[in-house]
Amino acid sequence: MYNYPMRIHYHRKNGEYDTCSFVKSQDQRIDLLTYKEDYFGALFSFEHPSSHALESLNFVVHTGQTSKEYAIRFNHYPLLTEVWILEGDDRIYYSENPAIASPFYKNQNPFAFDKAINSASFDHHWGYQGELGCRVESNHAHFSLWAPTATEVKVVVYESAANDAPVWKTFEMERGNSYSYNHKDNTIGVWSLDVEEDLTGKTYQYQVQFPHHQTLTRDPYTIATSPDGKRSAILSHAEKAS
Repeated sequence: MYNYPMRIHYHRKNGEYDTCSFVKSQDQRIDLLTYKEDYFGALFSFEHPSSHALESLNFVVHTGQTSKEYAIRFNHYPLLTEVWILEGDDRIYYSENPAIASPFYKNQNPFAFDKAINSASFDHHWGYQGELGCRVESNHAHFSLWAPTATEVKVVVYESAANDAPVWKTFEMERGNSYSYNHKDNTIGVWSLDVEEDLTGKTYQYQVQFPHHQTLTRDPYTIATSPDGKRSAILSHAEKAS
């Protein structure tokens, strides 16, 4: 028996979802779907059962006398299949960035298009070739994170390297404002912080705010972590060299 986890995001510019009905269909079986509303529109979250392996599922939107069918291909089982669909747009998007760049999205974001569709242009505009991560010198710590799509970033520092160590202090990072074709000087996508204290032996995470969600994560450039791997360790220069 298979149970395919599904998450479907559906968007209408007019925001009217109660005038529609939504179903999923597979092998001549039709099931009515219910939804809750979020920032994107209507959100459908469910598991689709099947006695045999499947390649796709049909998602159907009924509006008045018209119907629109979308054939959603499944991710590798048992991984989650998540898609973004917009009224008027025939494409099915398998990531959020190109969906919110669609002209059929009410709050279209063209920068998301650059990242998801035109990666060369995105890299040309936002690329950075400097040092990233945490660097400790004497009683001074410098943090750098490349997060061009973030709206706010904080460094959450914990008292020790223990998995359950409490928060010691939280610091706000500052976004760079230098744009240059020379990526060594191009800091507009880089968030930085200088702390004039000895942080050796502590751990930290980045609290990153995006337009529609927030995440708490370890430093992607870290070379040491807490025992559970969820927090980045702050090492002295000597510890890094050993």
